[in-house]
Amino acid sequence: MAGENWKKVAPGAYLAACWIFALLYWEGLLHWAAFERFDGAYLYAVGFSMSVGLLLALVVTFLKKGRFAVNLGLMLVLTVFYGSQLVYKFIFGTLYSVAMAAQGGEAMASFWRELLSTMGEKCLWLIALFVPLVVLGLMRRFTAGAVGHGTRAVLLVLALAAFAATRWGIASGGSEMFSDEYYYTSGEIATDQTARRFGLLTTLRLELTRGQRGEEAAEYYVPTETEPEAIPEETQVDYGRNILEIDWSALDAGTDDKKLLTINEYCEKLSGTRKNAYTGLLRDYNLIVMCAESFDTGAIQPEITPNLYKLSQEGILFENYYNSFPNTTTDGEYALLQGLYPDTSRSKAVSSLYASRESYLPFTLGNAFRQQRGIECWGYHNYEGTYYGRNESHPNMGYTMRFAKDGMSFTTTWPASDLEMMEQSVDDYIGQEQFHAYYMTFSGHYKYDTGTNEMAKRNYDAVKDLPYDKTTKAYLSCNIELDKAVGYLMERLEQAGVADRTAIVIAGDHFPYGLTEKQYSSLVGYELDAFSKYKSSLIFWVGGLEEPIVVEDYCCNVDILPTILNLWGLSYDSRMLAGTDVFSDSTHMAVLMDKSWLTDTVWFDANTGKARYLVEQEEVPAGYVENMNQLVATRFSISADILNTAYYNYVFDKEAVKVNRLGWYRNR
Repeated sequence: MAGENWKKVAPGAYLAACWIFALLYWEGLLHWAAFERFDGAYLYAVGFSMSVGLLLALVVTFLKKGRFAVNLGLMLVLTVFYGSQLVYKFIFGTLYSVAMAAQGGEAMASFWRELLSTMGEKCLWLIALFVPLVVLGLMRRFTAGAVGHGTRAVLLVLALAAFAATRWGIASGGSEMFSDEYYYTSGEIATDQTARRFGLLTTLRLELTRGQRGEEAAEYYVPTETEPEAIPEETQVDYGRNILEIDWSALDAGTDDKKLLTINEYCEKLSGTRKNAYTGLLRDYNLIVMCAESFDTGAIQPEITPNLYKLSQEGILFENYYNSFPNTTTDGEYALLQGLYPDTSRSKAVSSLYASRESYLPFTLGNAFRQQRGIECWGYHNYEGTYYGRNESHPNMGYTMRFAKDGMSFTTTWPASDLEMMEQSVDDYIGQEQFHAYYMTFSGHYKYDTGTNEMAKRNYDAVKDLPYDKTTKAYLSCNIELDKAVGYLMERLEQAGVADRTAIVIAGDHFPYGLTEKQYSSLVGYELDAFSKYKSSLIFWVGGLEEPIVVEDYCCNVDILPTILNLWGLSYDSRMLAGTDVFSDSTHMAVLMDKSWLTDTVWFDANTGKARYLVEQEEVPAGYVENMNQLVATRFSISADILNTAYYNYVFDKEAVKVNRLGWYRNR
């Protein structure tokens, strides 16, 4: 009798065992590769995996025919899914979100060399993914046969129990910002943080369901630091504030859109940043801005990249500049050019940069110089303009653009030479009375090897004897091409007699994800941690400056735009940007893409929810950490809403714009 009962139970039990093993195995493998550690939060991933495994087993028990084929098909799909996440992690240093999955075709077309190379290098990891399929094959005969309703009921109860217990564990830890409950219920997309806690399949479920939210107006937090302070007349000069005359009542009367009204309410409450002694300091200077591919402190070497080194030692020196982004060029470029954080729910294919192409953007440097100074502004990128839609986004920011195959030609394609881009561009603007030019460089692009990377190959002789591994030397080799471009630019500025009234700003788009943290540590000479990985160099060279200006305040990508606008005395409204002029007396911080942040008193890790105090904790005002967390969260959400509502169009009464492919924009 017991044997007969077991025959009815056995197939369901074996199916459940197969699926629970498969999901726990894949999650564990991914966790090991992506996060390199297991902590208490991983128990939530175990609980959810068990629940999903039991449910999958339950569903499959209803199949009398083709049960093995369906099991095999589902496992193959999941093998590919987990495998694709592993490969993406190995290349870019993070996992990809649901939104980013839509970019797969474009990524395959552009990164196929890196993809194939990575798959070859990490083949053992990918082979290991197939272990559950082998187990399923070995268990095939045990999973066949009829399953009784009682067994199905048990599977359902166990699945629900596992889910309920896991969900209770998450909720019991509290719901403060960056807690496990926050990541589970928040509408924010934080793939790595969510996957580390709850597993990849649960992250997939949460991201899909979060896609149905977000239409209601957000509630923005006005931090205490933004309260206006009185200025003692004896000690300070009131230069006014970097704000515009806005009739908020008239704006409110012109719409019934709740999000627009909420943004109005938030901005009206802010006092805006003060102008200061540095306002307009560089009013008559020319300006060249470069968003440099994978540029970071390690690329600055006195003997290897002497031009970058020279520029980094002169002008405005930023002691505590952090690059917010671990990867994704379009996000770093967007933050630099628009002074806002990107909408993290967007993929590269429909990035924040591309989404802004039909928005009126009065505060971008191209538009500000054009509209306020009457200057034609030029922009360049040594790859195709259609990639990420820069041929539409950048003209809308005020730039007359030239791209590879569209105004410029190059001897190599992946990557192309920054020096060749500079040689083909300087003549466009150097004869203007005052000029502004923007460059998105390409030579520093991953993958760093002499087999697939033309720039690494071109300059490798200069680095081959350095005491680094081949990948690190290839990274330096790529940046030699950027250094050559900077050297050529400096030479042309000197020849034209305008070097002493020109400023050059060079910022990286993201951390050089093509290097492992160990490799990058060897390059910069210190061990990386959650914070030091993002410490970077912002070059802000100012010709003719008698002595350097040192900025000790913490800052990051979004702060560059408002700082430049202030230095050049260009009108803007600081209430409508997420960044802060570093010379203002406002709150200064470096913010990372995962919403961690650093100030001169506290470093807060949003992944762990822990604060590192740089002073005695008693010296930090009560509620400081919570206040700053709210401030960071609000700046991310307000940035996304300004983009997605085309807020500037509404404020400045502009219709959507239509962009000429390479030229200036016109109103529709």
